[in-house]
Amino acid sequence: MKKFIEKFYMAILFILLYAPIFVLMLFSFNDSKSRVSWHGFTLDWYVQMFQDERILHSLYVTIFVAVISAIFATILGTAAAIGIQKMGRRTRGVYLTINNIPMSSSDTIMGVSFMLLFSFLAFEKGYLTLILAHVTFCIPYVVLNVMPKLRQLDKNAYEAALDLGATPRQAFWKVIIPEIMPGIVTGAIMAFTISIDDFVVSYFTAGNTSQPLSVVIYSMVRRRISPKINAVSTILFVFILILLIVINIRQTRALNKKKKLTVYKKRSHPIGKCVLAGVVCIFLIGGPLAGLMGGSASEGQIVNVYNWGEYMDESLLEQFEAETGYKVVYTTFDSNESMYSRLKTESYDVVIPSDYMVARLINEGMVQPINYDNIPNFSLIDEKYTHLAFDPEQQYSVPYTWGVVGMIYNTKYIDEADIGSWDLLWNEKYAGEVAMFDNPRDALGIALKYLGYSQNTENADELREAAALITKGKQTTFQGLFMDQILEKLPNEELYAAPYYNGDAVTMMDENPDLAFYVPKEGTNLFVDAMCIPTNAKNVEGAEAFIDFMCSTEAAAANAEYIGYSSPQREVYEMQPEEIQNDPVHYPSAEAVANSETFLNLSDETNKLYTALWAELLK
Repeated sequence: MKKFIEKFYMAILFILLYAPIFVLMLFSFNDSKSRVSWHGFTLDWYVQMFQDERILHSLYVTIFVAVISAIFATILGTAAAIGIQKMGRRTRGVYLTINNIPMSSSDTIMGVSFMLLFSFLAFEKGYLTLILAHVTFCIPYVVLNVMPKLRQLDKNAYEAALDLGATPRQAFWKVIIPEIMPGIVTGAIMAFTISIDDFVVSYFTAGNTSQPLSVVIYSMVRRRISPKINAVSTILFVFILILLIVINIRQTRALNKKKKLTVYKKRSHPIGKCVLAGVVCIFLIGGPLAGLMGGSASEGQIVNVYNWGEYMDESLLEQFEAETGYKVVYTTFDSNESMYSRLKTESYDVVIPSDYMVARLINEGMVQPINYDNIPNFSLIDEKYTHLAFDPEQQYSVPYTWGVVGMIYNTKYIDEADIGSWDLLWNEKYAGEVAMFDNPRDALGIALKYLGYSQNTENADELREAAALITKGKQTTFQGLFMDQILEKLPNEELYAAPYYNGDAVTMMDENPDLAFYVPKEGTNLFVDAMCIPTNAKNVEGAEAFIDFMCSTEAAAANAEYIGYSSPQREVYEMQPEEIQNDPVHYPSAEAVANSETFLNLSDETNKLYTALWAELLK
């Protein structure tokens, strides 16, 4: 009975550990983006993964950085361990305590510390900063693994080698190193593993062209989980599993062999392994290193674009590269605020923020005036989307898309009598089945409109009343505060209704035909996202070429069809089918948006109040 309980316990433990992985692997073959329902078998996501240059590049960066970091961390960590071992007892204890601090510190603290240090030293984020950070936090783990072997070492071994005629160098390499080699190898493997698995430190220290796989996956899943990520994860899991099986088989065979190996054979195996390891390292390091060495020569040909997740047809990037010769480095963000913070420390050539953030960037001098003579396709932008409140002189921005925030609801569960107003969010009939934005400007904006106030009010009492209404919803009807999770929850019927953007509503309605959309009668946010060139852009000419390309009729039409949002380009609207032009989701009527507003940039005092109110209601 005891053995049965032990086996049952272990079985449950392994099921809990590996069930999520097997579900992930299963849905990497699902012929749909759904993560809850099976739509048939396909290998399309694997094909798309191998065609996704961004994922492949990030995978190469991950391996490259892990190998380089492990090599340097192993060398420095081994040297440090030998030095610490030679110290007196008290001094050794002090240094070991210092060595343990990085391992016990929060990754966030480490990442922010590295970011501040590199900013202070005026180091541009890239491969150098990423490798320096990884080497630094990997060294303590190498020291931790080498120290026990040094303690086990016979103190007289080194002296005996000298007495037998060996030089100090020979004694070190022929006697000491072989004795502590198991610890060195273990430390190197641990350093490689920790480096390849790191996210937080990499997030704060990687540059636009040196983002490892963990950072790229994070930027992708913040929007919604792409099955391509499932495919990448499956391949990594299978690769590691095969590697572990091979290692265990070799170890088992080695233990079963009779000890009849000659001295020559015993020495030949490590040499062969070293040669093989050298070849692998050269293969892994050579390609990226060559790219690194040649990177500066082609820097003027790189255009760094920073955009919302899933907010551009990425096939257009390849088309732009083919037509112009520029190389696009494309990265994504999930909120205007995170983009703003990143722009403070990173250099981008094109950014695509929302209207109110454009105004803030203009006011703070973070974007530069645009030379529209170099963007001839700007003349195709409809005049009703130019000279808006966020850029009244039309000097700093080029409209990218426009849309509205509305209510998306499931017609199977929401009664027709209950739609038409923001009141649906506080209707206790649907308690636990509706959600609100996890975004202070959008959430409080909805509450303000429902209460009859302006979304751009700076009246503290009105803002507090709106915050109290959100708090009431949290306590009574909201399932939670969500952003991009809504993209998954509504089509999968995990929610009955939620506010979201009309362009994404089009996509969700394609996935689930029971979903519908309306603009609440109280009014909503009418937004225009725009392309801007940051003040610290390194390739203004390339940025202008990219913006002009995106304003062309062909590119704008393809992009609008892909992302579901309406284009401000006149010819795109004119070439749309009549059913699209008359569709109230794609193009809401003037009557529907009569009470709507665009977000304006608020004063610093009001922004601080927003932050304080939001922090309070999240408690």
